[in-house]
Amino acid sequence: MEALDKRITEQGDLVRSLKSSKAEKDRIAAEVATLKALKAEREALAPKEPKEATTSTASTSKQDEKKAKSGFTLKSAKGTKDYTPQEMAVREKIFETIIKVFKKHGGVTIDTPVFELKEILSGKYGEDSKLIYDLEDQGGEKCSLRYDLTVPFARFLAMTGKEYQNIKRYHIAKVYRRDQPAMTKGRMREFYQCDFDVAGTYDPMIPDSEILRILTECLTELNLGDFTIKINHRKILDGIFEVCGVPEDKIRTISSAVDKLDKLPWADVRKEMTEEKGLDPQAADLIGEY
Repeated sequence: MEALDKRITEQGDLVRSLKSSKAEKDRIAAEVATLKALKAEREALAPKEPKEATTSTASTSKQDEKKAKSGFTLKSAKGTKDYTPQEMAVREKIFETIIKVFKKHGGVTIDTPVFELKEILSGKYGEDSKLIYDLEDQGGEKCSLRYDLTVPFARFLAMTGKEYQNIKRYHIAKVYRRDQPAMTKGRMREFYQCDFDVAGTYDPMIPDSEILRILTECLTELNLGDFTIKINHRKILDGIFEVCGVPEDKIRTISSAVDKLDKLPWADVRKEMTEEKGLDPQAADLIGEY
């Protein structure tokens, strides 16, 4: 109950902030709907005063008796949520805008299964492989829910051969990660990804520059105001680690630790790097300066 009260307070602050900044009406309506849903959930969970029976023969329904015995609370699974019609209207508008930009750049869409053979996903995500949702063995195949949309796309290309040797593909779909959800930060176990990948042979850096152009156009069309694009490049990160004195065999594990900075304070990440992963404290301090 305490966690729910905290979410209501934070959601109320968000609504007030959006109203004061004169955000778009659809966005405000969506957040207000979320606030109302949280308050309704709070009211449903709050202990109620017993009501006097209207007749001497009044009795608890069988459904209530069954619920009381089982102790079951109706809720969505951890790290997931339901979306109201107002929220869905906002989402559909966002996706419509993004897809329009994708198609403008020659993008075509594909669809892949929500689950893949476990062996296809295994070993593709380093330490984050522990976040993959494994499914129970059914019919002799071990499967897992997709962690992202990139590996399934790579599998698709490998299976289709030369037919799609050069392709600009976009895919908007749900992915699943067995993370510890920090609900207020948007870290969910089920969430959407909007992918645009360029596969094939092109002049150097041309696909990279087009991806940046696509991203810029999407954010501009969504009318989000001023924005900053941060470029994530593995070689840049590897170079920083190398300069800081991280051994080559520890670069992947240290990358995984640094990735947690959006949900953990630096002190906790530094502790993980030095105590759990065996990194020299001096190297960790140098990383912290970045």
